[in-house]
Order: sequence, then structure tokens, then C-alpha cells
Amino acid sequence: MTIVAFTAARFTPTDLAEFQRVADPKLRLGHWATVTRESGRDFDRLEVRLPGVERPVFRFERDRQGRYNLAFNDRAGWYGIGSGSTACECLAIWRPRAGRGVSVL
Repeated sequence: MTIVAFTAARFTPTDLAEFQRVADPKLRLGHWATVTRESGRDFDRLEVRLPGVERPVFRFERDRQGRYNLAFNDRAGWYGIGSGSTACECLAIWRPRAGRGVSVL
């Protein structure tokens, strides 16, 4: 039996489900226009386009070391806005923040 090892650069099904939890409401509400996937030997990435914008504006990527990066493109280039050792950690910037409890003394 031959076992083929997948590169660490590939998103796992769990990674994709994590991204989908973030993307679904944004797509449904029209905040995002499209999400496209591009894979190469050293990366796997999802690129987000906004309505009326031709170029990708956000990029979620897993590199060959298995590290996750989130970047923003402001026309001048790509800038990191998140990273992590898990997809959940990297995408935390897009998660709603829990409200702060107010304590009354």
C-alpha cells in the first residue's frame, strides 16, 4: 500500500469550514462579492473580492509550513492583518467580539 502525504500547504476540511463560517454571512449580506481558491506547491489561498472591486481585497492563505496568514490589499500591495497556527486563530479578526460586561460596584 502506498501512502501519499499531502503537503502542509493545503487547507484541511476543518480550515475550509472555519473560513465558510466567516464567509457565508458576508456573502449572503452582499458585503463580499466572490471567493476564489488558488493552490500551488507552496500555498493554498482563498481570495475575496468586494462588490464593484476588480482585484482581490482579502487573501487567506496557508503556506508550506502549515502557517496561516490573512492579508489586505489596498492597491499599493498586500499587508498582513492576521496570522496564526490555526485557521481559527488567523481568522479571529473577523469574528464578532463578545460584549464587555459592565460591573457595578
